[in-house]
Parts: sequence; C-alpha cells; structure tokens
Amino acid sequence: MEALKEILIKNEWFTRQEVDELFTSAIQKCINECARPSQGDIFNAFDGLRPQDVKVLIIGQDPYPDEAKAHGLAFSYESGEIPAEDSLLNIFRKIKEDVGIDNSHTNLSAWKEQGVLLLNTALTFAPDNQDFHIKAWRNFVNQVISKLLEVKTKNKQPLVIMLWGAKANELKALAYEGNKQGADYQEKYPLVKILRSSHPSNNYQACTKSICDGEVPAFKDTDFRPFKECNEFLQVHNADIINWQTAYRIEEE
Repeated sequence: MEALKEILIKNEWFTRQEVDELFTSAIQKCINECARPSQGDIFNAFDGLRPQDVKVLIIGQDPYPDEAKAHGLAFSYESGEIPAEDSLLNIFRKIKEDVGIDNSHTNLSAWKEQGVLLLNTALTFAPDNQDFHIKAWRNFVNQVISKLLEVKTKNKQPLVIMLWGAKANELKALAYEGNKQGADYQEKYPLVKILRSSHPSNNYQACTKSICDGEVPAFKDTDFRPFKECNEFLQVHNADIINWQTAYRIEEE
C-alpha cells in the first residue's frame, strides 16, 4: 500500500496528507481485492508522469477483466493481439479515420511518454464487486481532474480532456449540464478543451448511439474527430502535438 502511495507523491500528484486522506477504507478494500490489474500496476498511469507534463487526459470506465491485458493504462494491453471486436480496435479505427494512422501495437505506453494520462473511472476490477469499485474510486478520479485543472491554470498550459462513456461523463469534476457542453469550462478554463462521446465499446449499441439525451455524440459518429481536434488545440496553444502511432518509439529503437 505504501509503495502505491509513493507513486502519487513522488510524481507530485498529491502531498502525503492528501494521499492518506484519499486512501479511504473503500479504496484500500478495492486494492486488496483487486483482480486486474496487478496491484503494482494500479497507478501505472501516474508513474513517471507529473500533472504539469500531462497534455491529454483520456477517461474510460474500468480495467480490462482479462489477465493478459490490464496493466494500469486505460484501454491499453500489456501485450497481445487485438481481438476481432474490442474497445481498442474501435479506437484504432477512429484514429485511422481521423488522422490516417494505422495501429496494431496494443501497448499505449508511447502515448503516456508524450503526456497522455490514460485513466479509468475505476482503477481496479473485481468480477463480483465492480459496482462497489466504480463508486469507491469516484472521489479519487475527481481529485485527479481537479489537480490537473489547478496545475494547468497556474502554469497556463493547454489540456485536452476526452471523456468516453456515460461513467466518464458523470464525473462531478466535469459535470455535464444539459446543452452547455464545455461552456462553463471554456469560460473558467480557456486552455482546456473537453471532447465527449459514448464509449468505444465492442458493444455495437454503446459505440454507435449518443448519450446524455443525445447531447454527447456516439464514438463512431463520423463527425466526432477527437484525435484531430486534440492536436489542433495543442498546436494553437504552442504545445507539442501527440503522435498517435502506438509503436513509433519502439520502431525508432
């Protein structure tokens, strides 16, 4: 437990006191009964990535239930090939459609190295108790978002936030209010761009239908171009764009 806390402290996400307060009995229960990812990977998304270095925040739902996949980065496989239908396959299809990049490498660590924080609304998965895990992590994830907004505002740095799915769009720190999508945040945080959609799920209905009473587009909507819009926003605000090629660093080596 202490080793996990140290990841958040050394990477400047929270102070020791803040971490102790965030590690409620519910969070500790989630960590102790976690089936996926391995306990040492729960905070993999934060390890080596400070708030001031984050350029893009992508939020999904919860870790993959498969042992060979989940390793603490949302949507990323630690290793292996993409199955015929999967959230990551739909993400890769959208990247191809959006910015013309073909991907097959399933580990998204190259994105993290460029400042993409890959987070789920629940950081742990337990097959018989997942609703509890989703509720238990909610405050932690909201505090992470608040920290990012605070740091980015102070440093006058741009931040793109992609919220994929109903769970992500329900987060209190980025609450969706009717048809005012991003309006309140655009005024308060002019250097923050919020891109909302349904989940890139392998469930056809979830991926192709809008959510939030039709105000949030479906992930597969051809007019939804998150990766292109993200890089355009970063470029306008003089930040390095993201190379969405998942294996480009590995190929260079």
